[in-house]
Amino acid sequence: MPRPGGLGARWQRLSKRQQLIAMTGGAVFTAWAVDAVVFRPLRVRVRQLREEVRRMEQRLATAVVASRQAASVDQAFEAYAPYLAPSGSPDAEVANVISEVETAVRESGMVLLNLKPGSGGEEERTVSVTIEAESTPVELVTFLARIKQSPRLIRVTELRLRVSLEHTLRSSLVISKLLVRREETAGAVAPAKGGGA
Repeated sequence: MPRPGGLGARWQRLSKRQQLIAMTGGAVFTAWAVDAVVFRPLRVRVRQLREEVRRMEQRLATAVVASRQAASVDQAFEAYAPYLAPSGSPDAEVANVISEVETAVRESGMVLLNLKPGSGGEEERTVSVTIEAESTPVELVTFLARIKQSPRLIRVTELRLRVSLEHTLRSSLVISKLLVRREETAGAVAPAKGGGA
C-alpha cells in the first residue's frame, strides 16, 4: 500500500506525457551510467589491446625479417671469425707471421734474401718481421696482395724499393701483425647456430 505523498503517489499524479519524459530521462541516465561504468572502460581496453596487437605485429614482422637474415649474418660472422681469434704470445705470433710471409714469398715467386724478426710496437700491440727480397714488379704485387688477404691481421708498414743491376726490384719490407688480446675479443658475441627460419 503506497504511502500518501510517497513516490508511487507522485508518479500517479504525473500526466502520461510527464511519465514518458521521466521514463525516457531515466532510461537515458541508466544508459549513460551503464556506458560510463561498463562500456567506456571496455572500449578503452579494446583500444589499448588493438594498439598492443599492432605493436606486437610490428615486432613480429621485424623478428621474421631478422630470422630470415640469420643465415647471411652467420656466414658474414664466419668470414670474420679468424680475425677475432685472440693472439698467442708475441713469440708465437712472430713465428706465425714468419710462416705466413715465407708462404707468401714462395707463392709469389720472390727470392727471399733476408728475414729477421723485429720488435713489438705500440706498447706490444704489434709484432713485426723485416724481409729483403728480389722480385719482378708482378711478383711484388702478388706478394702484397697475398699479405693483404691474410686472415692474421698482418700488413706492410714500410716498403723501400730500388732497382738492382739485373733490372729486378730489390725490396725491403716491414710486415706487422696486430695482436688481439683476449679481453678485446670478449665483447664479440658469436651468432646463435641454427637461427634460420
